[in-house]
Amino acid sequence: MQAIASAFFFFGLFWFLASSQVLGQDVEIRIDDPNDQKINLGLIEWTPRRAQDPPLPIEIGKILAADLEFSGRAKIVEALAWGPSTRELFLSKEIYAFVQGEYIYDGQQARVKSILRDTETGDTILVRNYEADKRRLRQLAHAFADDIVQQLFGEKGVAQTKIVYITRQGNHKQVALIDYDGANVQLVTQGSYMHLFPCWLRDNQSLMYTSYKGNRPQLYTYNISNRSEQLFIESKFLNTGCHFNPIDGEITYTSSVKGNTEIFRVHESGSQNERLTFSRGLESDASWSPQGYEIVFTSNRSGAPQLYIMDRDGSNIRRLTYEGGYNASPSWSPRGDKIAFCSMNERRQMDIFTISPNGTQLRRLTQSSGSNESPSFSPDGRSLVFVSDRAGRKTLYRMREDGSKQEVLLPKGENVSPEWSHFSP
Repeated sequence: MQAIASAFFFFGLFWFLASSQVLGQDVEIRIDDPNDQKINLGLIEWTPRRAQDPPLPIEIGKILAADLEFSGRAKIVEALAWGPSTRELFLSKEIYAFVQGEYIYDGQQARVKSILRDTETGDTILVRNYEADKRRLRQLAHAFADDIVQQLFGEKGVAQTKIVYITRQGNHKQVALIDYDGANVQLVTQGSYMHLFPCWLRDNQSLMYTSYKGNRPQLYTYNISNRSEQLFIESKFLNTGCHFNPIDGEITYTSSVKGNTEIFRVHESGSQNERLTFSRGLESDASWSPQGYEIVFTSNRSGAPQLYIMDRDGSNIRRLTYEGGYNASPSWSPRGDKIAFCSMNERRQMDIFTISPNGTQLRRLTQSSGSNESPSFSPDGRSLVFVSDRAGRKTLYRMREDGSKQEVLLPKGENVSPEWSHFSP
């Protein structure tokens, strides 16, 4: 029952509060389905250019391999060094391209050269030169992984993206950030106030979240670069939850109206605040379609939480889910082809499903692994971050969009309400 209450916490919160008040040749490979066959890619770990250079504090190749393998696009085969025998080995395994690199490192600063080569000819397909201090070496590996994805598949990679979430610190809930693979935890908020439901704004340098700083849940914005916080909307109502539409800079959020909760739309400047729903049910969890024309949301107007879709102005509301008696927390894929959500399973826990926007192609992604909720798509639509208590406490996991390769991101602590960042403009 704890998982059920958590999945619909938003409704419970409002009910309680309201009632109590490129170089080289062009090579591109198209893989539109994560179940399509992977390509084989060779990898030789980065080596020092000078004999006196100490080892790097990380293995760039290991991070790069993890990035590419999680993407579902590549299978990595490693070798110790390049030479005729390695070339013969790679070609025998149908590995027609490989990566390698070298670096100069003085213990603090590093200059890294990363190369993608043709196995048969040895010709350079892609080369990148990076500079960073030792704290940012992981970012260099992620950057090259994204460059390879762009070069070979013609799409943006997600290795440099981040995830915002809520973490429990003592008795308080704070906003925090991690890299997409769970590294580099960064605490955003501090103090004794409760914080809930974070989301990303346009430039990936700004966040919005609900804070109780004013003794009432209101929406605040936070600039990551200069660490400044600002009240976004000041009202007597209870404002919480947010989702940003990067097409035209509008934000959906939920606000209390006469003891009820309704969905509103507001411009990122704070102007043009407009109410979208007018039912007697509780409405929340609004998520924009990638084109910005439609919004999927949760409502109990039919008697139990179900998913509905409406046009951006609140018109043309139609019910999306009919199977299952409890469906909530929708996330619309950036590809536009599916919506992820959580649904109560036969054990009265929550599992994650996807469904197409026309109500067909219902697919279950989690099963027999505790309670799973709060899905959020990666900006390329190929992966999901979500919350699971399968190991005894609620924390963040990620998986591919088909439910494969489920793995924990934060093995320690209590962590909830994740949202994956957008692609940077």
